[in-house]
Amino acid sequence: MSGIKVKQPESLILSDSQRQQVVFCTYPSLYSDIVLDELLRADQVEVVGVVTSTRVLRKNYNHLLASVRQVQQSGLRYATYLFVVTSLYSILQYVFQKPTLQQRLHKLGIPMLKTQDINDEDGLHFLQNQQPDILLSAHFNQLIKAPILEMGVECLNIHPSLLPAYKGVDPAFYAMLRREQVTGATVHVQDQDFDSGEILQQQSVQIRWHDSLLSLNMKLFKLGAISAVKQITDVVKESAGDSKIVQPGSGNYDSWPNPYDAKQFRQVRKFFRWKELIRFIRRSA
Repeated sequence: MSGIKVKQPESLILSDSQRQQVVFCTYPSLYSDIVLDELLRADQVEVVGVVTSTRVLRKNYNHLLASVRQVQQSGLRYATYLFVVTSLYSILQYVFQKPTLQQRLHKLGIPMLKTQDINDEDGLHFLQNQQPDILLSAHFNQLIKAPILEMGVECLNIHPSLLPAYKGVDPAFYAMLRREQVTGATVHVQDQDFDSGEILQQQSVQIRWHDSLLSLNMKLFKLGAISAVKQITDVVKESAGDSKIVQPGSGNYDSWPNPYDAKQFRQVRKFFRWKELIRFIRRSA
């Protein structure tokens, strides 16, 4: 760790004329592109790097083993949904001649790091080289730990629920399974536990009768990305931190759905509709 230079917190306070430099952390998916689109669209944001997770379930799993374990753990229905929004989504981008995440970054000259652990030496050196003001994660399956949290970079996360409710894996799934009428997206400061840390902004959304898991998550990540851009350009620059709210209570935490949960979900909701997926790809950049 001796080669890592610690960035001083006061460097986060920028003048209005400067753009906030952001490193975006994610697991490549349809939802990643939704968030990246908003970041690239924002005038006061400059994406200086992207960290993509290659971890599936566990750090030591390869893709084949992880796929088998995912089916065993969550059932074929839910595992298929995950395949659709990640691997199949990338395949369909090729079919429809749309650029993948990696192709977009290459064209824009934005450095990318693929890693199973952002906290290892490669991850730390990548962040040191990119010198971001903000580290933003969304749909990211790795816990950001102390060495990064202590680098003086503001670490934020987009979580698709109204924290502290529905912490954990795929909160939209559980909100729909439990027949909630309202959910939302939270932008919060990251600390050493998943989905904790002070809340910067929350936006709620109605769960419509016709929503699929895909369509609801698309709305939540879009809403979260818009909120994150606002926080990056406005709130994060405030040194006093008066806008930050401590999460009220510990909330509930849900892990991966089990096959019974997935079966119950399918009786009341759809995981996705093909027309939703194809429409999004056709309209993408």
